[in-house]
Amino acid sequence: MAARSSLRHVSLEVSDIERTCWFYDRFFAELGFRRFVRDPTYAAYTDGDLTVWLLHDRSPRIHRKPPTGEEEVIAEHLAFHVDSPQQVQAIEDRLAKSEIYPIFRTEEHPEFRPGYVSATWVDPDQVVLEIYTVPAKGAKRRSSKKGAKKKAKRSTKSRRPA
Repeated sequence: MAARSSLRHVSLEVSDIERTCWFYDRFFAELGFRRFVRDPTYAAYTDGDLTVWLLHDRSPRIHRKPPTGEEEVIAEHLAFHVDSPQQVQAIEDRLAKSEIYPIFRTEEHPEFRPGYVSATWVDPDQVVLEIYTVPAKGAKRRSSKKGAKKKAKRSTKSRRPA
């Protein structure tokens, strides 16, 4: 019999800890995470179950290219589940007030699963972050007026503090 497991921490390599903390202080706050440690070379956030470590390395091993906006699915990304499409939209709206804009705005993606609603951002190091919801099994869903997936244009506004 296979052992039961759960993901408890993720470590991400970052190029600039100050800029990255500015982004994640806002992004993770929307998901109930809090920063609990900060050092010149690392920081960590937790929601009590999952911890995300951000590590600055002087000799980076990872070089990510930014998404083009043409991808149907971005294979390497972190996805955070919330309870409703309204929460996805509310998070997008609040992050926009901090000039953190999604590369894909909130919309339904029936090509993934009926009722699948998501929005997607990238952090300063091009880590792709999705916030999504799907209806509970057996739950009735409202029909969507949206048809095929529409791609959002990537914002050119700054994601860094001035």
